[in-house]
Amino acid sequence: MARDGSLPVLLRRRAAWQTVTAAAAIVCGFFSVSVPVYLYAHDPLSGDGVLSGLFAIWAVSAGLAVFGACELGFLARRIRTVVTEQDFAAWLPPADAADRDRRIDFAAETAGLRRLARRASALVLIWVALAGAGITGQVGLERAAADLLATGDRFDGVVLSVHERSRGTSRLEVGFGARTVWIVRTSPRRYATGDAVTVVVDPADPERVRTTLEPNDDQFLFNTTVVLLVAGFGGAPFAVVAALGWWRRARAVAATGWRVATVDVVPDRTRGRNRHLPDIHVRYRDGTGIVLRAARSLHRAKPMAIHTDRPAWIGGWGSGMVVLFPNGPHRPGPYAIPATARRARRERSQPISPLM
Repeated sequence: MARDGSLPVLLRRRAAWQTVTAAAAIVCGFFSVSVPVYLYAHDPLSGDGVLSGLFAIWAVSAGLAVFGACELGFLARRIRTVVTEQDFAAWLPPADAADRDRRIDFAAETAGLRRLARRASALVLIWVALAGAGITGQVGLERAAADLLATGDRFDGVVLSVHERSRGTSRLEVGFGARTVWIVRTSPRRYATGDAVTVVVDPADPERVRTTLEPNDDQFLFNTTVVLLVAGFGGAPFAVVAALGWWRRARAVAATGWRVATVDVVPDRTRGRNRHLPDIHVRYRDGTGIVLRAARSLHRAKPMAIHTDRPAWIGGWGSGMVVLFPNGPHRPGPYAIPATARRARRERSQPISPLM
């Protein structure tokens, strides 16, 4: 453990462990799906060493994820102790009676953040399930192609024509006996008209054909599995980040409560790669203020930029802050926006008139 218990050191240490733990959890999740799929597609007693390697990677990644979660738990308690001793003054002013508003059930809104965190966690399971379905589909196609190769009837064939495509799949027109079939080329072999090939036909379903080198998978099923894999492994990391972020904000707001403020949502008007999410300029009743940066979320900040000097409540601290508007952009009722403090201190600004 680091001897320096200052807040910046603890925050940097937490960020590093968050990265390590998230990476280990993703690897563990991938191999948690891969091991059962491998057992489904292969004989576990084959002794090829692949299964033991999969289990080893799964065990190491799971152990690292658990250790990282424990370390993050320790750091969360340590950081909360430090910021509590500072009374969260770097981000929020002292609480007073003006922070209460009978129109809003603040306990329910704090509980609502936990509800959002649970929904984001459920999305993680959905993305992982999609990835698992994609892996299962790929293994199923490979197994079906291998079974056809092992049990199908073989015929001598010849390549009649080759249809190469710069995009998409290339196809071969193959003739054997009195039949002509189309074969999808997925191997690196190059074909020319007149090349000899061996065609394998399913005796129970003559429409199922392949060659000894080309599995000729059903392209609709193949593309579906690819989409599931890309969607699952592409969406899961973002869902994990979102779930962790909402859980962090829910804990932070539960610890700090809410502070009334006046805010301006300022969208970024620049173009190009340097564009960022809207900034939220916060002015508290005691004349201090802070600039927040909206976090990436389905709860978008930009629609709230229609009016300036909007009353709102601020909760949390550091990277786990939330801006609660009394009404959302599309329907009445409280609307929470996740945000991160751009700097770790409040600054004196012009005093503002009471909101209530």
